Amino acid sequence: MKPRITLAILAYNQSRLIEEAVSSGLAQICEPIEILLSDDASSDSTFARMQAQAEAYSGPHHVVLRRNPRNLGIGEHFNIVLREAHGELLVLMAGDDISLPTRVALTAAAWDGSGGRVDLIACPLIDMSHQGVDLGILEVDDLAHWKSLDDWVRRRPRVIGAGHAITRRLFERFGPLPPRAAHEEEINTFRALCSGGAMTLRQPLVRYRRGGVSQQMRTFTGANYLAWVQRQNSDQLAQHAQWLADAKVAGVYDVVAAATRREHDREQFVRDLLAAPDRPSRLRVTLDAHRVELGWRMRKLLYFQLPELAANIRRLQAQVKRLRHGEQR
Repeated sequence: MKPRITLAILAYNQSRLIEEAVSSGLAQICEPIEILLSDDASSDSTFARMQAQAEAYSGPHHVVLRRNPRNLGIGEHFNIVLREAHGELLVLMAGDDISLPTRVALTAAAWDGSGGRVDLIACPLIDMSHQGVDLGILEVDDLAHWKSLDDWVRRRPRVIGAGHAITRRLFERFGPLPPRAAHEEEINTFRALCSGGAMTLRQPLVRYRRGGVSQQMRTFTGANYLAWVQRQNSDQLAQHAQWLADAKVAGVYDVVAAATRREHDREQFVRDLLAAPDRPSRLRVTLDAHRVELGWRMRKLLYFQLPELAANIRRLQAQVKRLRHGEQR
């Protein structure tokens, strides 16, 4: 029989961590499931390590191993995985995280308890250092409180995609993510709230490894700051475009366009500021962007004129965040 659930592990250049991630997937205590191991053309030994574990496995789950012929990035990798997975419910996992043994079983039980109605199931996360030390719990919003699009318009929920499971029908209704998508959890949450709804489990089921930008902030330079802003801006504009495209499918375009106009105007201003070739041009862009609040425009102009100052501010913010979570310096 075809498994009704797929646990998809998406990996890229995570050779030091992938074996622990895959082992946690293979150790799921639940009904037989499909475990899809997918590598985004890693340049290290990630795929070889996944392959060795897949070939050595002899348990009840059906393991599928695949690799992209070239690196596609998060959005397109996600799309291919959803197209190739066979389950009706897809539990998502990154190649540097660790799923607890009961993750799939408890997620499936919650989905069954909703009568298969909800399209996204989330959970809190165990905050884990890059070295694998547990630091506490990362809470996320209870998505059951977002009962309609009106709730999303009033306040966006705090979500972390490392703890998400989504239905195949959600992907089939709205189609693929944009290739530039870096915040697929925001898009999937919006889609679910426009469809069958979403819910959040009480217990953490994933050990979520720190890394990425939070680590880079420790050595942030002015040049790094501008490159980071460029990536964030591109990602946010792609996300907004996808929200509007999905809103058309759901028949709520006007509501979503009005609700997101302020942040979209800000991102367009940042895009234009990044494209300005010199200081006088940046000043003209700042003075002409009348749809964006003046104070916000002037602060961004200051950061772009003095990127080292902005880098120091971001670094201090990252340090405060780490201290709040009890991380040792």
